[in-house]
Amino acid sequence: MDLVLGASGHVGGTVARILLEQERAVTVVLHRPEQAAAWSARGASVAVLDVHDTAALTAAFCKARRAFLLNPPASPTLDVDHEERRTVHSILEAVRGASLEKIVVQSTYGAQDKPHCGDLGSLYAFEQGARETGVPLCIVRAAYFMSNWFGALSTARQSGVFPSLLPKGLKAPMVAPQDVGELAARLLVAPLEETGTYSIEGPETYTPEDVATALSAVLEQTVTMDEIPRPQWLEFYRSHGFCPEAAQSYATMTGIFVDGRYDRPRTPLRGATDLQTCLRDQASRSSR
Repeated sequence: MDLVLGASGHVGGTVARILLEQERAVTVVLHRPEQAAAWSARGASVAVLDVHDTAALTAAFCKARRAFLLNPPASPTLDVDHEERRTVHSILEAVRGASLEKIVVQSTYGAQDKPHCGDLGSLYAFEQGARETGVPLCIVRAAYFMSNWFGALSTARQSGVFPSLLPKGLKAPMVAPQDVGELAARLLVAPLEETGTYSIEGPETYTPEDVATALSAVLEQTVTMDEIPRPQWLEFYRSHGFCPEAAQSYATMTGIFVDGRYDRPRTPLRGATDLQTCLRDQASRSSR
């Protein structure tokens, strides 16, 4: 039995679908019970639980042999550093309480041992804690998700403009979430000896200006970007519902990314999906 966390999201959903297509026995862990029927119809077993319920999560892990682990993002209305580390602790406690033969952990470019930098800090803690369990481990470090621009689709469709905290000319490694899921699924079913850290990004780097070009093609209208200056980052996050602690963490994380204060892999794996295709597929899904 394979267990998949985050099946309601882009990456975890891809992992679960690929495993089911391979006719493997799969349990998806969901937070919302209304999502269960669709996965049951696909042939998956379903465990509806709160990942903070360590006992329930441990019980689910005990029925599995291998697991894809994803730390769900905390609501930005809360202190994300505290909440995401609390979730990491629960997941790792559950792993330690089970007898899994292999785990695959989703992480990110820029994961680092620093406080108050959002996902970069919490996912570093996730990586380190997973190593300490002693379970054979693959870590998938993903570049900046192309799905971070999905919200720009509706904004650009309505106004022809979308905001970007990234400077317009900043070339950044980006990756489609389905490509990350495909890699994670492959690693999960690979032999136990296949372990280590795997970095993945898309076929090329992109700037926010490239995002505007891709959106223009997808929406068949002229789209431009509105670059948010660094002094306005905190205000921008606060205006979008972030609490003060979360706004500060996300601003710090954005600064690390923009300034390139993280290690770029020399020979990353390359996903096949380009930015325009990723945005077009999402636009098609959202219009159904």
